[in-house]
Amino acid sequence: MSFPPPPPDRAHLQYPPAPPQQAPAGPGGAYGPVPQRPDQMLPGQLPPPEATMRKPGSITGIQAILWIFTALAGLGDVGAAIGLVQYFTPIGLIGLAWALYSTVQALASGVHITRGKRWAWIWSLVSAIIGLALSTAAIAFGIVYIETGWVSLLVGIVLGGLYGTLLGLLCSKSARQWILMHRIQRGEVQLPGAAGPGGFAQGPAPERPDVRPGSAGFTVLATGVLMALSAWAAAGSVQSMLALGRGDYAAAIDFVGLAFGSGALLLTAVAAAVILVCGLFTAIGVHRGRFGARVFTIVWTSILVPVWGFLAFMQLVQYLRYREFPLPGQPTVYPMLLTGRNLAIAVLLVVLFVMVLTPGVRAWTPGSGGGALIVVVPQTYGTQGQYGSQPQAPYGAPQQGQTQQGQFPQQGQYPPGPPQQYPPQPPYGG
Repeated sequence: MSFPPPPPDRAHLQYPPAPPQQAPAGPGGAYGPVPQRPDQMLPGQLPPPEATMRKPGSITGIQAILWIFTALAGLGDVGAAIGLVQYFTPIGLIGLAWALYSTVQALASGVHITRGKRWAWIWSLVSAIIGLALSTAAIAFGIVYIETGWVSLLVGIVLGGLYGTLLGLLCSKSARQWILMHRIQRGEVQLPGAAGPGGFAQGPAPERPDVRPGSAGFTVLATGVLMALSAWAAAGSVQSMLALGRGDYAAAIDFVGLAFGSGALLLTAVAAAVILVCGLFTAIGVHRGRFGARVFTIVWTSILVPVWGFLAFMQLVQYLRYREFPLPGQPTVYPMLLTGRNLAIAVLLVVLFVMVLTPGVRAWTPGSGGGALIVVVPQTYGTQGQYGSQPQAPYGAPQQGQTQQGQFPQQGQYPPGPPQQYPPQPPYGG
């Protein structure tokens, strides 16, 4: 039998400290119970993020830049809305949409990237790449039209510095380790030999097929065609913008530039350049079977599909309106080629977005930790809880049937039992 716990300390009205807990050690409790203090970490299990790694300065810098972008985008929302009310233009509508998008992105990412959310890191990375391309275009526009575009030059330099710094901080080792550490803590990524929360150890990551699926090869091919058309669109828009600035209407000028000015041509060139750069990362990543390339493609195509779709729609409307009146010195087939090119880019963007979601591409670019879960159930050695519900260590003699070391008694160590009673025997010779 076990003895009751000692009476409480009447002087301090406190119970004595609880005996050490028996906690399973090792991955999933594979090493059995070991003496464990309440404040001691279990062997084989990961500590909380704040005990493993302090918040690096790169994350603080990323958050500060995102707050700056939130304030700037908020001012841009007000200015774009006022300008759109006074003079409505499609370019002004796109500017308002981009300002609203930048506000939501900077605010949401600034809150969640400190919590180690991977989607916030990817979203900020894509926005930094697009913003850096827009800043480069603004700098180029300000240099070409330095007499009237010096404001664009200054804005492009400031935004380019912020976006470049943000991109460098996002790609830094400390920021990537911060995101990875939180993913491990949440159980999204498993380390070899470490158990997840609740004693769940994740199995091996899925292996990609030995032969590349046809859908993955088609995705790479479609990306290559998209990059070629985007390079053509970027070069043609820059050429049309320069010709429009010189007043050379005999050159090959896009109908969008004639209708909406050089601003529409600049937007087309920037969007095409962004598609070209992002498509290069997608083609290389999908060809190598990278999971990050698939996620990156989903993000940037979902952003650029509505943007380029609007530009292609404007190109189609202007072509249908002015196809009967070609400019002097221009071939009649040239506007039709430009319209078909922009529509083909829009279609390829949608196709690329759909292809990276197909089972073949997903199997070729598997994510880490996609295997089955292996449940490791450690043996229960007692109920853990508060002091009153835990089994108390005996005070005094050990329990019956056990020795001092907690092992089962050997032969000759059992306590004497009651005397055996035999039935009465008949007398001899009876």
